[in-house]
Amino acid sequence: MDIIAVKKRGIFVVRRPELDHLAVFQTKGCQVLRHFSVATLAIETKVKIEVRDKNGQIKPHPPVPEPTWTWAFRYYRLSQASNDIFEAYRNLFLSLEALLNEICPKQSSEKERKWLEQALSQVASKLKLAHYVPDTVEAPIDYLMKTQYTDVRCRLFHAKYPDALLPHTELNPTDVLAAYETLLLLWRDIAGSYFDVPRGGGVVTYQGFKSLMDETFGRSLSVYFTEDESPPRKEDIVVSPLGIAVHEFDDCSYLGQTKLGFASWLGEVTVQDMHKNLIIHRICLKLGNALFNVAFVESGLSPKGVDIFQTYQSTRLVNKGQPKTSF
Repeated sequence: MDIIAVKKRGIFVVRRPELDHLAVFQTKGCQVLRHFSVATLAIETKVKIEVRDKNGQIKPHPPVPEPTWTWAFRYYRLSQASNDIFEAYRNLFLSLEALLNEICPKQSSEKERKWLEQALSQVASKLKLAHYVPDTVEAPIDYLMKTQYTDVRCRLFHAKYPDALLPHTELNPTDVLAAYETLLLLWRDIAGSYFDVPRGGGVVTYQGFKSLMDETFGRSLSVYFTEDESPPRKEDIVVSPLGIAVHEFDDCSYLGQTKLGFASWLGEVTVQDMHKNLIIHRICLKLGNALFNVAFVESGLSPKGVDIFQTYQSTRLVNKGQPKTSF
């Protein structure tokens, strides 16, 4: 696609690879086809607060102040307007740096990493940074610097091989999506605390989501695939609504919260002769006897030519009423 672009024969991109893509790789002498899929669990929480005076009369809420423009807002808008998760992340991190520079101005002689750590330390006086990291992490700033600044930001902001990250190649785009969602929560809270940006409705925390998923998946898991081309429907209760042959993965395991806000499971099957001519459309997870999730491959995929077929599926937390996190 890159060569086609520079030859002026068209511009093409992979559609939403952070939510659905394929990977082919070798491990232990075996050729593996892995299907990645992310399903969204949208949750909405609402809280209504009334303030009354001593006579029981409802007191009106004070007017909400308007945000004062800062150039961080420009980067934020460009991030939310993007159709590419890598570009969205770059602009959002630029916006975070602009916000932090307003709060804790960077000195000309100050190293970038040192300044960013200092700025986050200052922000920590107003925000509980533990909300943006796993509950087992004891040093939130160190964790954020590693997972956001070192692993994603620095590699996306440079193009010198081999330290740079080439978008849509080395790093799973779902990893960038997970980093973006955490960064977005942090950005909104900083902007709300310091620049009067509305924070929106209530949210389910990462810790709460993890507990919910661990309880949900604390039952027996099984994963199946079929050539049935039926698109998923809310009414589905079976793997193949058309009664087409169903094949079970040899192994299935719940992986827990693999990223903040993502609970995942992995299914694996050794490809046999009876599988090689299949065109797979539905990959389904069952909890006990109940159908839980259907990953639908509209164009179909074939395991022909590989030794192992895997499905790596995730359920992703999305708090309704929060900004865009799908590109």
